[in-house]
Amino acid sequence: MGENKKSSKHYVMRPAATLFFTAVVTVTLLSVVYTLTLDPIERQKQKTQEAAMREVLPGVSEYREITSGEKKGSIVAVYEGVNNGVPAGYVVQLSPQGYSGNVDLLVGISSLNKKLTGMRVLKHTETPGLGALAVKEAFYKQYEGKELVPLGVVRHFPGEHEINAITSATITSRAITGAVNEAIEWYKGSGK
Repeated sequence: MGENKKSSKHYVMRPAATLFFTAVVTVTLLSVVYTLTLDPIERQKQKTQEAAMREVLPGVSEYREITSGEKKGSIVAVYEGVNNGVPAGYVVQLSPQGYSGNVDLLVGISSLNKKLTGMRVLKHTETPGLGALAVKEAFYKQYEGKELVPLGVVRHFPGEHEINAITSATITSRAITGAVNEAIEWYKGSGK
């Protein structure tokens, strides 16, 4: 009978030890892969953001992050666009709440002609085929050249200070336009 207890204990311990060893090896390998890919992923995110900054505020040679001042609402960061040492405008990075989660975007503002120069969505979790259409040129081009006044969202036939909402994605359209309005408000409040 004593031998039977020993055998059943051995029967339980061996699979438990194997499972523990497998878990340790798996976690170790995942940690190594995470560590090795972290820097390349961050560099790629930075390249993507820099390319988007050039799209929303074109013709600028350098972007400098403004670290002073309070960031309100969904504003994440503000960058000053400089051309030959002369400020040409600003890129405001925002992250408003959309329908399915936050929508990370950039808004360009020219300090030369006091107008919006562009808007681009960097990252989102919006519904495919609906809110996800915010990355399409037909939507984001509407912001280019708009005056620095609060913009509204309408479903059809937008006026001078309005954006035509994405069909069946009014929440996403309003979230993005609200963020653009925050960028305009920041610009006006910063004394630029």
